[in-house]
Amino acid sequence: MILNFKNSPSFLIDEPNRQFLLDGLPFRYISGSIHYFRIPRERWDERLQKVRALGFNAIQYYIPWNTHELEEGIHDFSGILDFAEFSSLAFHKYNLWTILRIGPYICGEWENGGLPAWLLTKNVTKQRSSDPVFTREVEKWFETLLPRVKPLLRKNGGPILMLQIENEYGSYDACDKQYLRFLRDLTRAHVGDDVLLFTTDGSAENLLKCGTVEGVFPTIDFGPTDNTKDIQSNFDLQRKFAPNAPLVNSEYYPGWLVLWGQKRQDLPSPQTIINGAQFIYSLGASINFYMIHGGTNFGFWNGAEVEAPCITSYDYDAPISEAGDVTTKYLEIRKWVKGLKDWSTPPQDVPGNSPKARFGKIKMRLAHSAEKLNSFIDMGEFSDPGDCVDSEKPMSFEALKHPLGLVAYQAKISTCGNLTIPSFGDFIYVYLNGKYIDTLTRRYYNVSSHSVMLDGCQNEGEDRLFLLVENQGRKTFETINDPKGILSEVYINNAPIHFWTQCGIKLPLQNADNFYLRKAKKITQRKKFLSNQKQGVFVGVLPVEAPADTWLDTTGWGKGVAVINGRNLGRYWPTEGPQMTLYVPREFLKIGENLVMMVELEGAGDACTSTNACVADFIDHPVFHFEQ
Repeated sequence: MILNFKNSPSFLIDEPNRQFLLDGLPFRYISGSIHYFRIPRERWDERLQKVRALGFNAIQYYIPWNTHELEEGIHDFSGILDFAEFSSLAFHKYNLWTILRIGPYICGEWENGGLPAWLLTKNVTKQRSSDPVFTREVEKWFETLLPRVKPLLRKNGGPILMLQIENEYGSYDACDKQYLRFLRDLTRAHVGDDVLLFTTDGSAENLLKCGTVEGVFPTIDFGPTDNTKDIQSNFDLQRKFAPNAPLVNSEYYPGWLVLWGQKRQDLPSPQTIINGAQFIYSLGASINFYMIHGGTNFGFWNGAEVEAPCITSYDYDAPISEAGDVTTKYLEIRKWVKGLKDWSTPPQDVPGNSPKARFGKIKMRLAHSAEKLNSFIDMGEFSDPGDCVDSEKPMSFEALKHPLGLVAYQAKISTCGNLTIPSFGDFIYVYLNGKYIDTLTRRYYNVSSHSVMLDGCQNEGEDRLFLLVENQGRKTFETINDPKGILSEVYINNAPIHFWTQCGIKLPLQNADNFYLRKAKKITQRKKFLSNQKQGVFVGVLPVEAPADTWLDTTGWGKGVAVINGRNLGRYWPTEGPQMTLYVPREFLKIGENLVMMVELEGAGDACTSTNACVADFIDHPVFHFEQ
């Protein structure tokens, strides 16, 4: 490989010496994964400062295609999605380089692994393969994305050192080398042949065999261990596929993801993390901590595993907490970096943690039932025109172009009996004539329920069947075709129900703040509230004198979605846990009255023991319930 002149902007591999060259000089990195799309933009600076204070010299992050192109052909790179500004801030203020993972698939415990839900309407035979329908969509996406990346590349004086294509592709069953070559060549066509591309795969030979492609630098990932022989064998495996390249662990795990319903958490000790990192460093390798700071799956962006969905928090037990706080792990890693005698980016002073506030309990009043969402939609108050569609058979979320959250299905039925829905995703809340009957579940661990008995029909063909369907996150690893909504006929006593109205429900509910503030301030409550209605939209007012980070404690509630001042905090499910609180950044609050909304799907319990209202509590710390 021809070396560039010293100090000219470049990043490449010096094969004779098995090292990186940055601007012509030997280089290696200690970096941390930190995702711009999981952090309020106002807090980017604070989080990046803490990465730099560790003594790290780089950050690593994915680009989630679906978040930038939620609706086909409509792209958004503004606000929290301005990755160029994120990297520029990291570089110009904190001298942090960027290692960029462009996908198109990213995993990352993110909804659908970062692939847009609308791809499911394209008749793609196999996602993440050389299927021409899929590759054409990737071409269109890269035609939009890569011109935004190119000016940021090191060769153009920017902070981005190298680009990862795909993600842990060896773990996917396609093993399609033609697809990897397509990604390699497409990327080079946009950014040039002189940009270093890389892949990342788990530490097994079969994974590297399927996940690597000629002309692209292969890296490896594995977690902390005290066993130096295991670390050495992992890098020996990388060497087998890249004999003349630097050693790199692209994902070194100081923590791990969490699923709803998870009972235990098995995490490495700070000392094991340091022991493993030290040995990796002694081998001359570069290392990326995944995650150094996790952040939050605000809104409906959490992904799912086969057994269960990922929780709203992406704290990951990372060295920098979900709220941006320094932890014991952080201090130990910083101490380790400080002790590296040949490391040229020494740690800086540890920044302080942000203020936290305990605002206390507020009353949450029932604004309307869950089914009333549908009647408001019919009035056009809470949904854009066109969101409600009539059809002979039920339509999926994807067909409705409503990828995330909730869809309400409504039909008239002429008889009661056994209601059966063979195929759907993920949870269906069943109502008959306004009365909640039961919840159907596609699959949640070992629970699967596709039918329920309906009793009480009395209106001679005018009985109202209302089905509120929740997408609780598309699978990320490695199931990619994961459509949502009602995906089959709906039967009563084996006879299909025809003529449906289905409406995508937009949360936060659009243009409804004044309506809900009036509801929240009402002193009286309908008498029937406590006896039979603990589901629906609850609203309250949180008075704030000085905004600060806080947590909404959902203990005593059932399952649902919380919204503050029109900002979707994400899902809560304290009856399953382990996450009991939702993080509320201070930027989501304002001085004065803050509108709090909880869309309760399963029915609040102990939070609703008052005679006229339920209670929401705002505390100054997160709560997770794990078994020891």
